[in-house]
Amino acid sequence: MIFSERLHRAFESAFGGFRVKREEKIHHLHGEFRLILRENGLILEERNWTSNIIVNTASVLIARLLKDNNEPDGGITFLAVGTGAPGWNLQNPPQPTNSQTQLNSEIARKAFSTQDVTFVDPETGDPTQIPTNILDFTATFAETEAVGALVEMGLFGGDATDVINSGTEVNYRTFPVINKTNSMTLTIIFRITT
Repeated sequence: MIFSERLHRAFESAFGGFRVKREEKIHHLHGEFRLILRENGLILEERNWTSNIIVNTASVLIARLLKDNNEPDGGITFLAVGTGAPGWNLQNPPQPTNSQTQLNSEIARKAFSTQDVTFVDPETGDPTQIPTNILDFTATFAETEAVGALVEMGLFGGDATDVINSGTEVNYRTFPVINKTNSMTLTIIFRITT
């Protein structure tokens, strides 16, 4: 019997069999993203909010940060994009899984500045200075950055640096190909809700 179950039963016994209602989960992490592809300032393609996968290693990073406020590695610091694994159908890449620990073929990553990470008001959906349970991470790849047939992306933190495949992956998503040329910019907004 797991410890929490034993503790719960002991608590019930101490109070004469009085049943105690437990919440299995109060909150859970989930994510979604939005893409905007532009050329010469004009929107070529826009993909509205779509769910993505919070990967297993996210909970390890969260536990590290909760355990020690002097944790030398930080929270989410980079967004990475990639071209997927050889042989993937670029119009219909494999579904993401929560066991992913890095991109299959990362080609670029972008660091978040403090202005790129904002709290979101849950009532209005607008950015706010007041801390909430919703964070938007926004990255824009300039014309000469992340050029290629993009089909995967992820958020990285912990000991992540600007070196490809570094850090702890928190969030992952595959999507139908975006063919980004060196005359286009790509803005990606990842939203994490706890």
